[in-house]
Amino acid sequence: MRYVAGIDIGSGLTKAVVIESGNSPVVVGRGIVRTGVDLEGAASVALRLACGERLSRDEIVYIATTGFGRYGYSGRDIQITEITSAARGAHFLVPLANALLDVGSQATRAVAITSEGKVRMFKANDKCAAGSGSFINRAAKYLEVKIEDVGELAMSASNPQPISSICAVLAESEIINHVSAGVGVDDILRGVYDSLAERAAMLLRRIGANGDLTLIGGVALQRGMSAALEQRLAVKVHVPADCQYACAIGAGLLGLKRLELADAA
Repeated sequence: MRYVAGIDIGSGLTKAVVIESGNSPVVVGRGIVRTGVDLEGAASVALRLACGERLSRDEIVYIATTGFGRYGYSGRDIQITEITSAARGAHFLVPLANALLDVGSQATRAVAITSEGKVRMFKANDKCAAGSGSFINRAAKYLEVKIEDVGELAMSASNPQPISSICAVLAESEIINHVSAGVGVDDILRGVYDSLAERAAMLLRRIGANGDLTLIGGVALQRGMSAALEQRLAVKVHVPADCQYACAIGAGLLGLKRLELADAA
C-alpha cells in the first residue's frame, strides 16, 4: 500500500486528507486548521494532523494541493483547481451525484459533473461576501451567535425574514433593520440561508442542474443551509459525512491517479 495526500488550502480553513491506495482507495486520515497568513505552515500542520500517530510524513509519496492557496505549499507534487477537485471529491463521496454546490468562505461554486466525476460545466458567484459562507459568519458575529449554533437556530424559525440585497454591506444593513424592528434571531438567520439558497439557485440554473444536489464545503455542516436549499429547489440535498474534506479528497484521488500513470509510463 502507498499513501498520498490531498491538501485544500482555503481562505478560511486548510483541510488535509491521507488516502491509502488500492483497488478501492480509502481515506485513512484527516486534519483541519485555520489558514491564516502562513499558507505553508497551515498546510504542514493540517498534513501532520492527517497523518496522526499512524503515519510519518516520509510515508506520504505524493501530495496534491488545491484551493486558493494551492501554490503556497512548497512540498506539493501537483496543484489542482478547486473546481476539478470538488467534482472528483463529490463523485467519490456520492457516486451518483450529477451536480454539486460548494459553499466556501469567499466563493460559492455550482458544478455539473459527469458519471466519471469530471467537470461538465461550472459557474461561480461574483466574489461578493453576500453570496458565500463569510456572510453567515458576519451575520452570526453581529447577532452574537456562535457559528456552530447558527444552522440549528435557523431551523426553529417561524417567520423567516428575507435578505434581498446582493451587496454584503447593504445586506448587513437589512439585518440591522430587522434587529431594530424586533425580529427574532432565528428568523433573521433563516433569512440569511434563504438568501444564499436563492443565489445558489441562480448558479445551478446556469449549469443546467436538475435532480438531487450534493452539498459540500464547511457550510454544508450547517443544517439551515441544506434545509433552505431543499425548500428553494424542491430537490433532495445530499450532505456527505466528509463534506468539509471533499476538495482535499478530490485532490488526493487525482494525485493518486497521476502517480499511477507515471508508474505505468
